Amino acid sequence: MNKSLILILVLVAALGGCAGFSGGRDKEPAKLPIEGKIAVLPMDRASIRPGQERATCALSDKVFDAEEISPEVADQVTTILFKSVSKDSRFITVPETKCVGFLSALLRADVKASQIRLIQSLGQQLGVQGVLYAKLFRFDDRVGGRYAIRKPASVAFTIHLIRTSDGAILWRSTFDETQQSLSENLLNVGMYKETGMRWLTAAELASYGINRAIKDLLPRLPQ
Repeated sequence: MNKSLILILVLVAALGGCAGFSGGRDKEPAKLPIEGKIAVLPMDRASIRPGQERATCALSDKVFDAEEISPEVADQVTTILFKSVSKDSRFITVPETKCVGFLSALLRADVKASQIRLIQSLGQQLGVQGVLYAKLFRFDDRVGGRYAIRKPASVAFTIHLIRTSDGAILWRSTFDETQQSLSENLLNVGMYKETGMRWLTAAELASYGINRAIKDLLPRLPQ
């Protein structure tokens, strides 16, 4: 069987042409040990030194190809993040004006324990039981159009849910993607099913990753 025929069969199955293979419902994920409101912070930005091309997430020790993120880009991705939780009353979005000092202190705190303590402290000030903290490491836009490009979009971020009472990291999501064509990577079929067969902008790729993360988190939270 040649590669083109395999690709067609995968596309047909993934896009709903083989409904008989849908299988049963996924098992309900275990609930996270947290009750009450969760504060969603503005997207934090990776701090990159001149000439540095990689950065480490202090809360997960994961290393990313990274770049300096402008405040405007962080604001753009914050809007996407806030929109993803806007219809759920369990979340409280926190405007940047309320946590400018916190974010500045966080940039200076490279040690995991220090970051956790800062996040805990802010959560206690806000009177919430949990804090959703996200950090953007890369936001590289595509070069070209929707159907023909010279360079694809590339985005990397982490999202952590931290319990205010003890600083425990209850859940995390990592997104580190450079868009590939379906012929290059058949595992991309799920993304193309949601976004359509086109090349995404960095904002669209970030939106896909954030929405996927929040969809994973919501059923894990107690009602």
